[in-house]
Amino acid sequence: MLRSLSSGTIAASSLATVLLLGASAAQAGGCGSSACYNLVNTPPVYGSIDETYQVRPAQTQHRVVPAEYETVTDTVMIAPERRIPHHRAAVYETVTEQVLVSPATRRWEVTRDAYGNMVGCWVDVPARYGYQSRRVEVSPATVDYETVPAVYTQRQRKVMVRPTQVVREEIPAVYETRQRQVMVSPGSQYWSRARY
Repeated sequence: MLRSLSSGTIAASSLATVLLLGASAAQAGGCGSSACYNLVNTPPVYGSIDETYQVRPAQTQHRVVPAEYETVTDTVMIAPERRIPHHRAAVYETVTEQVLVSPATRRWEVTRDAYGNMVGCWVDVPARYGYQSRRVEVSPATVDYETVPAVYTQRQRKVMVRPTQVVREEIPAVYETRQRQVMVSPGSQYWSRARY
């Protein structure tokens, strides 16, 4: 891994080294009366940059959401309304009545008296009555109806409120940022006039 140093620090250090070497060479009398130049080496400068890279790509997931049910209570008829007939028989009674057997009449009767003479006369025959029994209907036969109401009960059943669904979920890509060292400027060499 590269270590980044401040470009100002590197340049100052190199320049001091070059100046010391130039001074030593000049003091040694290498250039005489002519102007002396020193070869200056400038090191490359490095810096840090931020790079964003993808850790995980975008994904599409399908999730199954199960159907949803609810319990519903219904009122249902288990027996309908009905009418029950009640039959009442006719009521009879025995009635005894006096009836005319024979009406009153007159008849001619011939009899002999105490002397043996024939005597004719009208005789009143009273009416004759008798008794006769018969059955008479006091009240006729009837039919009464009893109404039985319908019978209901409560029943529970499950109904589907929402069907099964497939939900599509988009998961976005995941990115991270990291630093990387790069060369900001390359090193160079140039001649610099020595100063004494």
